[in-house]
Amino acid sequence: MTYQNAEQNAASTLSRRELMHRAAVLGLVSLPLVRGAGLAQTTPAPAPTSPTTGAAADYKLSLAGLAPVTILQNTSARKGNKAVWPLLAGISIAQVEIPQGTWRSTHYHTNSSELAVIVQGQASAGLQTPDQTWLELELAAGDCVYFPLGWPHWLRNTGNEVLHTYFNYGHEQPATVEVQD
Repeated sequence: MTYQNAEQNAASTLSRRELMHRAAVLGLVSLPLVRGAGLAQTTPAPAPTSPTTGAAADYKLSLAGLAPVTILQNTSARKGNKAVWPLLAGISIAQVEIPQGTWRSTHYHTNSSELAVIVQGQASAGLQTPDQTWLELELAAGDCVYFPLGWPHWLRNTGNEVLHTYFNYGHEQPATVEVQD
């Protein structure tokens, strides 16, 4: 059996949903949201380039100075991505605040992994492996959790105060697919 035939044989054993999911993770198609809520925008990651010049101020971004954007369930984020910081190449960051008793609902990214850092508060994190197993972790200030590319995940505030986090991405314009629960 040739390598190409082995690849074709493996693809024929996957479900249509799994094939579409893998194609979306690779940036080959736009993936509809689970249960038909809309379309995800997939942006392939360009090869990072190093800046060649610029003023010192070009290399600084004040996340606190950005207007917060409301995500779902009253969660707010200040996003340091290519749209607000053109110098970025291959990375981005979001300063996220999750009110007490709420969560950043289930979603995944089609073009980036994510590293969440808990700055203040307590949280639970959930992430779904490729075999559909859900893993749950308890987190406190100073803890980090890694969400691999394409894995559905969520973060819930389990403390008695606003949860302050930083979400770090391996793409300057991460594409997010919201999963309807």
